[in-house]
Amino acid sequence: MKCRFIFLTISITIFSCDVPKSISKEKELSKETIYHELDLSKIDTNDYLIISSEVGPFFEMGVPFAFINKRNDTIIPAGIYYTTWTDTLKTFAIVSKNSEMIGIDRNENLLYSVFTFDNGPDYIVEGLFRIIRDGKIGYANKYGEVVIPCQYDCAYYFENGKAKVSNNCKTIKEGDYYRWLSDDWYYIDKQGNRINNYKN
Repeated sequence: MKCRFIFLTISITIFSCDVPKSISKEKELSKETIYHELDLSKIDTNDYLIISSEVGPFFEMGVPFAFINKRNDTIIPAGIYYTTWTDTLKTFAIVSKNSEMIGIDRNENLLYSVFTFDNGPDYIVEGLFRIIRDGKIGYANKYGEVVIPCQYDCAYYFENGKAKVSNNCKTIKEGDYYRWLSDDWYYIDKQGNRINNYKN
């Protein structure tokens, strides 16, 4: 009986930041890239793509990977992106390119930058996660569809159907962490409608 051992090395950096990573002018993608919302009615989510790498079904950060279809055809070649947080690409995937986390569709169109939280993509909370366009924060759903346009300087995750946002805030560094300060917080609902002014 032959045994095969697979060693998986995991490196964890503890760093929590609730502030979007700035996108430098040098790292901005081409102006020819078109931002767009997904028309989910035109996407067959049964015809999905899966991740494939040199180490088989297992995936390690930094190992070249590709997205293939059910017929084993390579749709997105290996080596284009550094890593991914999406093992099954139905409507969109979160990948890393040029040190930025971005959302792409099946045709590799750039959808948006993804808000960084705990050294990874923002968590989906109550069905939404934070995204960035032109330095402003908005929200997308689990299908990658933009639900609330990017228009806020600061924006927290949703809790009990509402999120705290501001169009006028500043970032304060406290040790290894950052926090936002604003005199103009207010709440929005999941459609982006303003609910009321923020009260402590």
